[in-house]
Amino acid sequence: MKLIALIQRNKENDLGVQFLSKIIPKTNAVEEYQAFLYFKLAQFYEWQGKTVAALECYLKASSLIEKVRSPSCLAQIYYRIAIINLDGWNNEISVEYADKGLQTLKNIKVLNKQDSFSLLGLHEIKGIAYRRTHKFKYALENIDKAVSLSKALKDSVRLALNNGNKATIHYEKGDYDLAIPLLQKDFKTSINAGVYNSGMNALIYLSWIYMKTENTDSLLYTFEKMQGIEDKYPITNPKSKAEYLKIGAEVAELNGDTAKANQYLRDYIQQDKIRDSINLSNDVASLHERHLMEQEISKLELLQNTNQLQASHLKLRTALLIIIAITLLVVLWYVFTLRNKNKKIDKLNEMLEAKVSERTARLMEINKELDTYLYRASHDIRRPIRTLLGLNNIAQLNSDPEQMKQLFSKVHSTAMSMDKMLFKLQMAYELNNSHGIEHVDIEELTKECIDDMSLEISESNASITVNIHEKAKSVQANKALLRIALDNILENALLYQSEENNEIEIFTDIGNYFFYIHLKDNGFGIPEKYFDDLFKPYFKISNITQGSGLGLFLAHKAISFLAGEISVTSTVNKGSQFTLKIPINPK
Repeated sequence: MKLIALIQRNKENDLGVQFLSKIIPKTNAVEEYQAFLYFKLAQFYEWQGKTVAALECYLKASSLIEKVRSPSCLAQIYYRIAIINLDGWNNEISVEYADKGLQTLKNIKVLNKQDSFSLLGLHEIKGIAYRRTHKFKYALENIDKAVSLSKALKDSVRLALNNGNKATIHYEKGDYDLAIPLLQKDFKTSINAGVYNSGMNALIYLSWIYMKTENTDSLLYTFEKMQGIEDKYPITNPKSKAEYLKIGAEVAELNGDTAKANQYLRDYIQQDKIRDSINLSNDVASLHERHLMEQEISKLELLQNTNQLQASHLKLRTALLIIIAITLLVVLWYVFTLRNKNKKIDKLNEMLEAKVSERTARLMEINKELDTYLYRASHDIRRPIRTLLGLNNIAQLNSDPEQMKQLFSKVHSTAMSMDKMLFKLQMAYELNNSHGIEHVDIEELTKECIDDMSLEISESNASITVNIHEKAKSVQANKALLRIALDNILENALLYQSEENNEIEIFTDIGNYFFYIHLKDNGFGIPEKYFDDLFKPYFKISNITQGSGLGLFLAHKAISFLAGEISVTSTVNKGSQFTLKIPINPK
């Protein structure tokens, strides 16, 4: 760690990259150290100007930090990723990672100073990104939060920058009266803090406003300030320099000094030529090659005209040139073919890596779900076991036949509860197996589900009506998955029924592209605020029933394997309707 700090202080970026690249593979077993090293390697890449390599290392560091659960460090990494995307004008991605950083910081009860600066930076990023995409309302909300945080942290420089950001939003909205005082304040604070580039940017925006509002006196006064700063502290930012020169040309024109205006414009054009330098160098190289070729042709013509005796040598040289040209063409063709093959191989490798990543992610998700099932199941199964043990102790102390009959009834209900839980776990296991597409008879499927629930139907005094549409009697799907979905939704309807007049209807219909199975009940109903959470594992609206909280989750997951959907409509105290939407022609 001391060696890394020494390298960092000396800004030996190449040495830092080489050192860390060799160290990281040796720390695979220690995720926290490896994440720290990736973070430092990303910083070295940033100092080298290798933004893509830096972004890749930050992403690797974020994946490792998520495992060791260090929200403070993770928020800093999300901040750096958001900054890189903002610099590349990937505004939507920068907002996405800024939101991730803010969500991460919510997990920290007490923010330290570094966390507070991360929070400030993330709101600044969102404000700038939303301004670029003309979402001014959200931009102002985030910049206002950044201003408040800057004040709380007593950071006058960041406060000035954020007032400048806020002024820029007002400027782009055309609210010049709101922008002007903020820009003036930004200028004074930046100059006092020695941040001259920021002060110059504030004056540039003020100049544009004065030009648009035709406030000549203020424009001239503002440009005098700009000249004073430029004389003492020359502008280093190419964009700001170009804007300064452009404004100078406008001011010189207003003063009637055409020569000076032209000089400013020439300097502006020269400053703006930087972005075209690569194309210009290519044009120069092409012109030079054409000139050399024309010289060779002239020499050949002169040789042919002045010395006919050397005609044979000229023919030989021409033939040699042709052979060389043909050879070069063959080599170029070979290189071109090889590059095409390499591109195909690279594409296949990318597809393979994507498939491996997808399957790896799927396996990780399955393992995580199984861990959750086992953890929750161990608690849920222990409860009925403890109940059985308690009933056993009571039975040993009691010999009354009537009370023993009641005890056996409770033993039976407890055993049934345990059986349901184990059956849910069996369903969860079956969901992760492969599922082929087959012809499913809906009448037969519905009958099997009702038979499965015969005891529960009897206990809840429910009346079940089945109406299978004439054109919707069968579908191409997977029977096991449909059985899991229908079993769990029917069980849910029985659990949340009122005490009397329990009515459940199962009916089907069909559209051009989808097959629909509806289950309607007249139970308690579901408040709309719970709709988004209904299909999450272990979610229960209330503890009135002894449900496991897995039913609707398993149903939703089963239908998702069929590329289908589950929707719900409900009215409190009137009932609910669940709809299974299944593609008619599954892929």
